[in-house]
Amino acid sequence: MERSRSELQNPALSNSAGINNDVGINNNPQTANSTTAVSTGKSCSSKLVKGVVVGAVVGGCITLLDNKTRSSVKRRAVTLKDSSANMINQVKENPQETKEKMVQQMKNASNLLKDAINDAKHLYERVNEDFFKQAEDVKSVTHDAKSTVEDAKSDLQQIGEKVKDATSEISKEKMTPDEKPEAERERTYQSIH
Repeated sequence: MERSRSELQNPALSNSAGINNDVGINNNPQTANSTTAVSTGKSCSSKLVKGVVVGAVVGGCITLLDNKTRSSVKRRAVTLKDSSANMINQVKENPQETKEKMVQQMKNASNLLKDAINDAKHLYERVNEDFFKQAEDVKSVTHDAKSTVEDAKSDLQQIGEKVKDATSEISKEKMTPDEKPEAERERTYQSIH
């Protein structure tokens, strides 16, 4: 394989990755650093996994120092071993029946879940309908109450004006002739405002 003079002087021109094909050496500092970074990342995650596993083993050993915990773990392990052995024996003896039982159990569980989802959906719809109906009722009652209050306010203002008029009429009769024009001006001012 023949190379040009510029390729021999600058190996990066001969290979975009900067790898010397004859020897297999990486001459490109950018790709060399990225390769190092990748291998460093893998070693960090490897150290993390090792640390987690070692911590779990040490924690498990410390936990087993307690007699009650140790006997409980032993009892559970024996129960698990027996139940898995029974399951394996059932599958070996009659695989088709075991398969059918498992499929039937899955179908039953699926049907129960579907029923529960439908019930929840109906409950949600019913609650929403009741809530919105009651909200509309409350809104209607509130609107009616507001109208009644506004009407009462208007009526009270009219009553108040009549009481003022009656009071001013009574006051007119008790006033001296000099006070009457002033009282009328005040009443006229109040009725305008």
